[in-house]
Amino acid sequence: MPKKSQAPIVMIHGWGTDSQIWHSFPERLSANRDQDSQIQTLDLPGFGNTPGLDDYSEASLINWMAQHLPSHCFLIGLSLGGMLCRAFAAQHPERVAGLITISSNLKFVANEQYPHAMARDDFDGFLSSWTENNQTCLKRFTGLLAQGDTQQRPLIRQLRSLESTIDPVAGGALLQLLGSLDNQPHMAQIQCPSINIFGESDALVPVAAVANIEHSHIISGAGHLPHLTAADQLIDVLDNFFERQSYRLDKQKVAESFGRAAQRYDAVAQLQHRMGEQLLNSISNHQAPANILDLGCGTGYHSVQLQRRFPQSQVTGVDISPGMLAYAQTQYPDCTWLCSDAEQMDLATGSQQLIFSNFALQWCDDLARLAAELHRVLAAEGQLYLVVPGPQTLVELREAWAQVDEGIHVNRFASLQEWKAALTEAGFDKVKLESNLVIERHQSVRELLLELKNVGAHNNNAGKANHLTGKQQLKALYNAYDNYRRPDGTIPATWEIISGVITKSSLPNL
Repeated sequence: MPKKSQAPIVMIHGWGTDSQIWHSFPERLSANRDQDSQIQTLDLPGFGNTPGLDDYSEASLINWMAQHLPSHCFLIGLSLGGMLCRAFAAQHPERVAGLITISSNLKFVANEQYPHAMARDDFDGFLSSWTENNQTCLKRFTGLLAQGDTQQRPLIRQLRSLESTIDPVAGGALLQLLGSLDNQPHMAQIQCPSINIFGESDALVPVAAVANIEHSHIISGAGHLPHLTAADQLIDVLDNFFERQSYRLDKQKVAESFGRAAQRYDAVAQLQHRMGEQLLNSISNHQAPANILDLGCGTGYHSVQLQRRFPQSQVTGVDISPGMLAYAQTQYPDCTWLCSDAEQMDLATGSQQLIFSNFALQWCDDLARLAAELHRVLAAEGQLYLVVPGPQTLVELREAWAQVDEGIHVNRFASLQEWKAALTEAGFDKVKLESNLVIERHQSVRELLLELKNVGAHNNNAGKANHLTGKQQLKALYNAYDNYRRPDGTIPATWEIISGVITKSSLPNL
């Protein structure tokens, strides 16, 4: 069962309909979520029961949304609704917990620079049709909404049964706006988690548009309205999206946890040091990088080894934890230290010839943003040496906790496939990563938990339960974990180790 976020969900329709277009989908989505989850639909101005506006510019509509949306929510936007939601998320990042668009292009009308959209002549025909006869225009539009869908005929009948209320002035104004909206400038400004969902056979938004849009998912066999004809597929995608958000990390807590663990970290981080040594040994001695970055340097344990290995290089240790860096500075005062988030580093573009990162980047929230930042900072022909834990890490502990309660007790880590996809999408052309399982042995569950605490690897999920673990819960955990106990009396703790080297091309991204 996915872990559900408690932030409300607001669903915004597209042009030519009102909130009735969602039909029973909000109820179906709600049935798959916690009781405390709130799902609501919102009619745009002049649609449904919402009064119209004097001004239907993009700025005016974004201001209207700011007045009518909850202070913090997930947004689900259909077509035009999705385009407006993107603009809102870009301009009000603090208001949006997550963004989902359905059948929503970056530009609804094509031009020479953006061909994967509706032809200008076809769109202008709609505008003329609306002016001449609203109902005729809507009838034609209904056909396009259903075109290409495997359930085209029953969908048309369903759409014609809807009694959407559209003010003619609002309908014309929003149709004109639809023809001019351009989400391209907004994409780089969207900070929240997002997913863009498309129908494979959409007649209004060509599926080829996904080539221009990150974090996309295609619903097979669907047209413009997958929530009506492929609801089960769509709900699976949304459940997965919301599940991922419940596992989002609280970076402040991550930094604080490792800060508290700084003085004892090196004494207990045996696995981390062992993997780091293997990574160091994989670096060619023939390399002579001018600048080396130890990203997620922690106590500086490997920063110093890098400096000794490459005495002519400038080694900089970067970490998000001030406590870790303070300890590193006391131990190695001659090194260079920088407190920074790996997803947004205060380093010049192309300034580092080698990036070394051991057991650190798993604490980043946005894999795509992280990969893009690594690509930016790394010089042409530079290399990234990487070790991170994978999703099978501590699988025994996760499964044992699952027998106790439904809380989030074990951090979720990205898979090998997710890492490869993000790095490739960011522009790295040589991604050589592999995954291996390492089984650590412990005398007791208490010993395992204490070790995780001493290296700062707490459960730092933003969505975890905010209450203390009681004695009865711990007892139940110990009993559940006993199912994994080996004949020699030890308990296993699996670590999935993703490691390898990633190379940046000398050629610019095309």
